[in-house]
Amino acid sequence: MAGLLRPVTALLIAAAILLMGNGLLNVLIPVRADVEHFSRLAIGLLGSAYYAGLVLGCFFAPKVIARVGHIRAFVAFTAIATITPLLHAILTEPFFWSALRALNGFCFAGLFMGIESWLCGASTMETRGRVLASYTVVNLTVVTLGMQMMGLGTPGSFELFSLVAILYSLAAVPVALTRTSAPTPPATAKLRLGWLINVSPAAVAGCFFTGVANGAFWSLAPLYGRSAGLSLTEVAMFMTLAVLGGAASQWPVGYLSDRVGRRPLLVTVGIVGAAAGIALYVLSTSSPWAIFPFAVLYGCCAFPIYTLCVAHANDLVHKKRAVEVSSGLLLTFSIGAVIGPLVAGYLMSIAGHGALFLHSALAHSLIAVVMVVRVKLRPKLPAERKENFIVVPKTTPAVFELDPRAEGVSVAEPAGDCESDPAPANP
Repeated sequence: MAGLLRPVTALLIAAAILLMGNGLLNVLIPVRADVEHFSRLAIGLLGSAYYAGLVLGCFFAPKVIARVGHIRAFVAFTAIATITPLLHAILTEPFFWSALRALNGFCFAGLFMGIESWLCGASTMETRGRVLASYTVVNLTVVTLGMQMMGLGTPGSFELFSLVAILYSLAAVPVALTRTSAPTPPATAKLRLGWLINVSPAAVAGCFFTGVANGAFWSLAPLYGRSAGLSLTEVAMFMTLAVLGGAASQWPVGYLSDRVGRRPLLVTVGIVGAAAGIALYVLSTSSPWAIFPFAVLYGCCAFPIYTLCVAHANDLVHKKRAVEVSSGLLLTFSIGAVIGPLVAGYLMSIAGHGALFLHSALAHSLIAVVMVVRVKLRPKLPAERKENFIVVPKTTPAVFELDPRAEGVSVAEPAGDCESDPAPANP
């Protein structure tokens, strides 16, 4: 394994440092916004702006990388991203912060698209599954280290924002010094929503509502923790437990879905996730410490849903379409993530901080309802049509070219119908 990862070690280190900084910033932004007395709706807007920037970046970053190359683009995106936490500390104004969050999301789309297309170019058909697994482990773990750095300072000071900027800057060093040859620039992702709905309305709905729930969680859960009476360290622990619960459940959930079916398992995690959300709402004003085990349960159910939906949709198409389908579902998720924080922020402003998890409970309930309806309308997918469950990060469409289901097909490949495509089962 060490020999396999040697050519991409610098990229994985860069990704780890970036995620560490982003993990800290994701907790710091809503907490500092609360200290500055931003409204709940304004804090929700900060989360929506980040995902809006991420969506735009997925479309425009490939053009930047194609023009100047991976290394120069990475350094440029890193330099711009580095100024965003510093500007947050200089001027605390809601709309200014929203613009900074959008800019940060745009930069991170470029950064991760560069890393992921580079990882794809440095791997082969035989090795890319293991490279993807290593990259996924990085995505699912190091962000928690960044969250724990909240205890190193106070949200009202400059120090934590400076630490984020330091981490962003350091991420450029491994890429700038690597001797690995840069690959072909990534292609712009294509969103064919009508075709995706025809392939699998269940997967599209599942990804959208997961974006609605997860986007709100990442944007507003630190505010929920602070309003529930948790200290900064405890807020970081609350977030960490949810993320680690999601990381730990990915492979067991995937194993079960390969055997009992994607939709029945989506019904189960949707219902249990909704129940965990209701418990987090009820306990938010009465017993702050009791929310920690439910944070784990919430993460175990909420975070695998996206990957289950991607696996379900990929079961229904020819392998040549895997990148296109997965990229479209990622953008569908991102659209939901733009909407989710705004809706949750508004609900929190009128019904209290616990409304964040009532919001997620509704989203997860709708996922379960959609899956039940689709199971009744369409038969179970034949076992021979199922692909293996593969955990993929929710970063950029470029990551799906590492997915072994894609058989080396690029996102740039034409998407027209062909005779070799099996007819979609419309589950």
